[in-house]
Amino acid sequence: MRPRHLALALALAIAPVAAQQGPAVYQPALTTPESLVPFLEHLEAGKDAFPLERDAERIEARLAQLGQWLRAPAGRATPPPGLFAPEFRGGRLRPDADATPSDAEPLAIHRATVDATPRQDATATLADLRSLVGGATRVTVAEFIVTAIAPVEGGSDLRADVRFEIVTEAAGGARRAHVGTWRMLWRRQAAGNADRGSRIASPTGATAGDDASQLVQWVATAHTVTRSARPLFADVTTHAIDQASAAARQFAVPLDTWMSRLDSVLTRDSNGHHGVSVGDADGDGFEDLYVAQPSGLPNRLLRNKGDGTFEDVTDASGAGLLDDTAQSLFADVDSDGDQDLVLATSLRPLLLRNEGRGRFVVVDGAFTFASPLQGVLTGVTMADYDRDGHLDAYLCVYSYFFGAGEDKAGTPMPYHDARNGPPGVLFRNDGTGRFVDATAEAGLDVGNDRYHFAGAWADFDEDGWPDLLVANDFGTKNLYRNLGRQGGRVRFEDVAARAGVLDHGAGMSAAFLDYDNDGRLDIYTGNMWAAPGQRVTAAPTFMPDAPADVREAYRRHARGNGLFRNRGDGTFDDRSVEAGVTMGRWAWASDALDVDGDGWQDLYVANGMLSRGDGDRDLESYFWRQVVARSPLTRITGAPYDDAWRAINMRLVHGSIASRQRNVLYRNDRAGRFDDVSGVTGLDLDQDGRSFASLDLDRDGDPDLAIMAARQAPHLRIVRNDHPARPAIALRLVGTRSNRDAIGARVDVEADAVHVTRLVQAGSGFLSQHSREVLVGLGASRAIRKVVVTWPSGLRQEFTDVAIDARYRLVEGGALESTPMTRGASMAPPSPVSAAPAAPPTTTWFYRPVPAPAFTATDLTGTTRSLAALQGRPALLVLWRADAAASVRAVAEVASAQRRLEAGGITAIAIALDPPDAGARVRAAAPAGLPVVHASRELAYTWAITWRHLFMNRPPVPLPAALLLDGSGAIVRAWRDTIDADAVLRDAAAIEAPDEARLARALPFGGTFHAKVPMRNWLPYGSALLDEGLETEAIAAFERASQSSPSASILYRLGTLLARHGQRARARQAFESALALDPKLAEAHNDLGTLLAQDGDLPAAVARFKQALAATPDYPDALNNLGYALLLGGQPEQARALYERALQLQPDFPEALNNLGLIAGRAGDLVTAERRFREALARRPAYGEAANNLALALVAQGRAADAVTLLEDLVARVPAFEDAWVTLAKLHLSAGRTAEGLAAVQRLLQRNPTHPVGVALLREYGPR
Repeated sequence: MRPRHLALALALAIAPVAAQQGPAVYQPALTTPESLVPFLEHLEAGKDAFPLERDAERIEARLAQLGQWLRAPAGRATPPPGLFAPEFRGGRLRPDADATPSDAEPLAIHRATVDATPRQDATATLADLRSLVGGATRVTVAEFIVTAIAPVEGGSDLRADVRFEIVTEAAGGARRAHVGTWRMLWRRQAAGNADRGSRIASPTGATAGDDASQLVQWVATAHTVTRSARPLFADVTTHAIDQASAAARQFAVPLDTWMSRLDSVLTRDSNGHHGVSVGDADGDGFEDLYVAQPSGLPNRLLRNKGDGTFEDVTDASGAGLLDDTAQSLFADVDSDGDQDLVLATSLRPLLLRNEGRGRFVVVDGAFTFASPLQGVLTGVTMADYDRDGHLDAYLCVYSYFFGAGEDKAGTPMPYHDARNGPPGVLFRNDGTGRFVDATAEAGLDVGNDRYHFAGAWADFDEDGWPDLLVANDFGTKNLYRNLGRQGGRVRFEDVAARAGVLDHGAGMSAAFLDYDNDGRLDIYTGNMWAAPGQRVTAAPTFMPDAPADVREAYRRHARGNGLFRNRGDGTFDDRSVEAGVTMGRWAWASDALDVDGDGWQDLYVANGMLSRGDGDRDLESYFWRQVVARSPLTRITGAPYDDAWRAINMRLVHGSIASRQRNVLYRNDRAGRFDDVSGVTGLDLDQDGRSFASLDLDRDGDPDLAIMAARQAPHLRIVRNDHPARPAIALRLVGTRSNRDAIGARVDVEADAVHVTRLVQAGSGFLSQHSREVLVGLGASRAIRKVVVTWPSGLRQEFTDVAIDARYRLVEGGALESTPMTRGASMAPPSPVSAAPAAPPTTTWFYRPVPAPAFTATDLTGTTRSLAALQGRPALLVLWRADAAASVRAVAEVASAQRRLEAGGITAIAIALDPPDAGARVRAAAPAGLPVVHASRELAYTWAITWRHLFMNRPPVPLPAALLLDGSGAIVRAWRDTIDADAVLRDAAAIEAPDEARLARALPFGGTFHAKVPMRNWLPYGSALLDEGLETEAIAAFERASQSSPSASILYRLGTLLARHGQRARARQAFESALALDPKLAEAHNDLGTLLAQDGDLPAAVARFKQALAATPDYPDALNNLGYALLLGGQPEQARALYERALQLQPDFPEALNNLGLIAGRAGDLVTAERRFREALARRPAYGEAANNLALALVAQGRAADAVTLLEDLVARVPAFEDAWVTLAKLHLSAGRTAEGLAAVQRLLQRNPTHPVGVALLREYGPR
C-alpha cells in the first residue's frame, strides 16, 4: 500500500548563518518530505536516466572558460589550459567576410560561408576565435549553449552542437555580433589526467575545474555577422520617468525584494507576470502607459506629457488598484469617446470607466459569469466579434497551483497535451459597456480545457469576421474560426488542427502579422526554446515506451517559437525552422513590429523566467529530466509526476530557472528569413522580460518601446528607437458604425517599393497592448499609390492622394486629415546603461496581526520567560546571534534604551539564535540590563519558520530582526538590520488602529483593493513546523486554517499533514469533514482508506478505495491500495487485476510491482516474484520493502548468499529500514554465522533498542 503524503524528513544542507553579500542572516537547515527525496536526489545532472546532461554541463563550463578568456584584454589572459587533445583539428571559425554598415543601412548583416573542413591546429583555431573580438573595447556577450549531445558510435567521444553568440562594443558605441552554431567533438579523460585549470561555473552549476573533457574537433556549421555603427535603441528610462516620482521608486525595487518586505497576506507571488498597455487616458492626443503590478503594489498610470516624458498621475486618476493585475487594455467599451480600462486581475476582470480627462471609477458587476471562474486570469484580448459596434473580450484563464490541496484540477497532465486546465471565457458587450458570458452560446465551451496564457484577434480568412488565436501552455493552440451569425448567434469552431497550427509547445504568446507582405495574415507564437529540453527529449532514455508521435510532440515542445505562413486557403505552412525564428528562449511576449522602417515586420521576444543570485544552479535541465520526463501518457491521479512538480516548485521558492536570458530581436530579411540582431541593436535586455508595448513616443514615425520586466529593477524601461528615419506614415482610426477604437480594422498601404498590411488590435503577444496608431514604414519608397482601410463594419475606403511622412486621422466614412510628422533631433539623451536598484523599506507593518508562537524558556539569569507572561502589554522580541556583529550592536542599543521602553509600557526580550553549544559566546556578547534567552534548537527553528512565513517569498531571518507584539501576543510590526528605540515607542503607541488605517500603513504606496484581502494561509506554515517536529505550534496553525477557510481542499490538506505526523484520529476527522463538503474528492477517500487499512478495518478501507475509484477511475494509488486490501483479505486474483491496471496507467509504479511480486511469491512462482521485485528496485533503488522481499525470494530459491549480499548493500544505503536488519540477522543465524547475525541484531537495536524481534533474537542467540 502506498499512502500519499505520508513523509519522513531529509535535512537540506543550508548554512545556519550566511553573510556572503550584505547583512548576515539566520537560515537553518530545514527538512523536506520523504516523498520528494527521490526527485531532489537528482538535482545534479548525471545521476538519473540522462547521464549526458552532466557532460553537457561540463562542456558548457569549459566553454565558459573560453568566454572569460575572450572577455579579458588581449595578451592579459591565457587560453583555458588542457582544453585541446594532442590530435585536435579545427575548421575556420572566422567569417569569410565582415558586415559593413552604411548611412543607408546602419544595420549590416552578413551570412558567412563556413568552411567545415577540420584542417588547422589549436593555435590557429584560437587565433580565429580571438579575431571575433578584435578591435573591441568590451565583450558584452559570450554565450555558448550545448543544444545537442550524443556519443560517437564505437568510442567514448561525444559529439556536441553548440549555439554561440559573441557581442562586442567598440569606441563610439559601434557593435558587432557573431551568432551561429559549432559542431564539436569532445573526449572524456580520467579526471587526474587533465590540467584542472580555473574553476568557472556554467549557468547550470557545473564547474570547469571538475571537468577533464578535451576538444578533438571543432568546426563552424553556421555563422552570421551583424554590425551597427551604434546601438539602434537607447534606454531613456531615467529621463522619461521622473526618478523622484512614486512610480519610479516603486519600479526601482525588484519584486523578490518587495515580496520579502510586504505582509504575505497582501501579496501573491513574484513571478513577474505583469504587462503594460498603451492608450490615451486623458484624451490629449498623447499616448499614456498603464503598468500592471502584483498584489500590494498599485498599478501605475503614466501620463505622456508630449515631450518624451511621463508624469505619474496614478493617485489623481483613481486607477491605482492594488489587486494582483496581469494585464490591462485601454478600450472605449461604452462608446462615449474616451478610453476606459479593462483589467485582468488574478481573481476577476474589472472595468474602470473613464469619467473624462483620465479619471477612472470601478464599475461593479461589469462582468456577469455563467459559472464561477475556475482559475486565475492571465490575459485579455478584445475585438468586436459579433460586429455590433461594441468591443467584446476574451479572458485567458490559467491554473498556477497544483494538487487537490489547492482546489485545482491538479498538475498539467500529460505534460505535452494537458486537457485539465480551467476554461477561458468569452464576454459579449451588451451595448451599455457591461459584459455577459457568451462562451457557451458562441460554441467556445467545446474543448475549452487547456492552460490559456494569451490570445489575439484577427480576420485570418478575410471573411469579415474576427477570428481568435489562443496560446496554451502544456499543449496545442486553439484557432477559433468565426463562422458569423447563425440563427441569431455568432458561433466559432476550432480549426487549429485542420489549419496546421496546433503547434505543440508551452504556448505563452499569440500574434497575427504579415511577415512576407503578401497581404495574408500569418501567425507567430511564443513557446519555450530550451536547450536542456532539446537534449533530454532526444535521448533514447526519454519516455522509451511512448509512441513515436508523443516523443516528437515533446521534442516540438523544446523547439521554441512558431511562425506559420498563411497559404490563403484556410491553412498555414510551418516556416518556423526555415525562417530561423524558433530561438526565443522562454518566450513570453513575442510579437511583430517594423524596427527599421523598411516596411517588413520584424519580431521581438521578451524572455526569461526566474533569475536569482549570482551563479546559482539553474533548474531547467532538472525540470526536463525529473518533471517533464516523468509525465504519464494519459491523465491519472496520484502519479510521481505530481511529486516531481511539488519538488521543483519547492526549489523555485528561492531558485532559478531559465535565468539570465536576453530578449531577442529578429530582423526580417525581406525574403522569408530572419536574422538575430539582438546584441547590436541594444534590445537584448537581460531582466526576466514578460511583455512590451510599442508606441511612437517621440512622434518621429518609428516604434519606440515600453518593456516590462518587473522581476528586476526597474520594472518598466522606456526604449527609444534611434534608427535613422525612413519614409513613413502614421494613421489613427475612429469608428462610427464600427467600434470607436476601430479594433479589428485592417490597413493596406501600397507604395512604389513595398506593400504593407497592418492591423488595429487591443491585446496581442503576452500581457501587451500596443498603440492603436498604425505606423507604416515605407523603406525605399518615394510615393504611396494607395491606402485601403477595411473597417470592422465591412466598409472599405480607398485613398490615392496620400503623402509620405505625415500623420493621418480618419473617421469612418470620412476623409483623411493630416498633420506633419516630427523629424529631427532626439527628444532625450540615453539613460545610464544600468541603474542600481533602490533600497527597499526596512520595516513592515502587518495588516492582519500574526499570533506569535508560544514559548517558555529560561533567560541567562535563570528567570523563566514566556509568551503568556508578555501578554497584556506590547512586547519587543529581538532575534540576534552573537557571531553577527550588527546584531550584537543592535541588542546593545536596545539594552541601552531598556528604561525608556519599560516606561513606555514595552517589555523587551532578546532571543539568541546561536547553536546550543555556543552558550559561552552568547553570554559574552549579551548586554546587561536586557533579558536574553538562548534559544533551544526547537525555539530557534520555530522563530526562523515564523519569520519565513510572514513574507511571501520565505526569506531567512536578518540579523538583527525585531518583532513588535500587541497585548494579545500577536506580531504587528517587524524591523530588520537596525532597531530604533524611538520608532519602537512611537509604533507601540499606534498599534490599535481601525482596519483602514492598518491597511494603509501596511502598504508602501497608496491605492485601493477592489477584492477583499484574503485570510492568511496557515497551512504552509503549519506544514513547515510539523516537518521539524514542532507539533504544538503546527496544530495551532492547522486549526486556524480550518477555521478561517473550511473548504474541502483545506480540510483534505489538513488531514494529510496530520496523518503524516501520526495524528491519526484527527486526520480521519479532517478527511471525513472534507468529504462531507465534497463527497467526490477522490484523494480524501483514498487517504482515509489508507488510515482505515492501517488500523485493521479492511472492509471500511475497501469501501473508501472503491469510492475513490468511483470518483476518479484512473487513479493508480487507489487501484494499488484497493488491491493491497483485497490481497490481505484473501482475494489475490482481484488484487492482481487492480495492480496490472495501475501499471497500465503508471508504468513507473514500484509499489504495484512489489505487490505483484508478493502475489507471485505466495503462489510459488518465485521466478516471476524475483522479476517483479527487481523491476520495482530498478525504479526506486532504495525501496526497502522490495529489496527485503527480493531477498526472501532468493532464499526460497536456494540463493542465500545472493540474498545476504543484497541486504548488506541495502542496509548500507538505507540503514533506517529495520526489516532488512531482521532478515539479514535471521539469514546469518540460520546458517550458523552467529557472530555476523548478532552484529546485525546489535545494529538494529542501536537504532531501536525496543525492537521486539531484535530483542527476541538477542535473547535467543546472545551470550548467556
